[in-house]
Amino acid sequence: MTSSSYQIIVRNFSQTTQYFYVFQKQAAFPLLPSHGPVLSGSLGCQSVGNYARSGAQINFGLDSQVYAGALSTKQAASPSQLIALLSLNAATLSVVGSTSAFRPVALTTVDGSPDNCTTLTLDPLGLSAPANQSGIAIGGFGMNVPSYTPLPHPELYCGVVALNGNQAIILSSFVAPVPNAVMNCIPKQIFFVKMGYQPVGSTVAYDESNSACCDFTIGYATYTVTYQADGTFSATGGP
Repeated sequence: MTSSSYQIIVRNFSQTTQYFYVFQKQAAFPLLPSHGPVLSGSLGCQSVGNYARSGAQINFGLDSQVYAGALSTKQAASPSQLIALLSLNAATLSVVGSTSAFRPVALTTVDGSPDNCTTLTLDPLGLSAPANQSGIAIGGFGMNVPSYTPLPHPELYCGVVALNGNQAIILSSFVAPVPNAVMNCIPKQIFFVKMGYQPVGSTVAYDESNSACCDFTIGYATYTVTYQADGTFSATGGP
């Protein structure tokens, strides 16, 4: 983790030990002729007991850097079976039968100056060092996707990647990309905490209801999330 990381502290005031998981607000994927559903990955999951009795809390850490990523499963998998984990402990991909690549990227500014686009290669799978490219959506990054033959059940997924405090690298919000096109991805550094068990890297049903919203786009570096005894959440931002 870098010094410019985000922290989400979770405190449980219910009477029983609960699991909580973190996911990111779905990115927008504009300017494509068509694409399938936007999928989401669990960025962290941990259980914790009652805060008043134990003083225990969860600290979810997330790198503030935006990464572009690609995952090839080598075999078709339904969204519910897909493992979005690219790498654990910054080592080689740990999911058998998959390969992955990721790159830090800059988001396009009004003057269009940053290195905002990477190029995907498929054999072998890889992403080029980002370079400036015109036509990328403001606030987003681009990925040049080569020609390939999509299957009814996708084997290739691309999107925004998150790096958590345990150095796990996870596809956070992603799609099966359209071939021979420039994929635009506009991520939002907004994260949600929800109750339930969703292992790191598993795909989750995207649902903001009954969750805590941690919006890091408004200047906060830390959020304290409280889960109340009545099953509701509150979130308070801090420096």
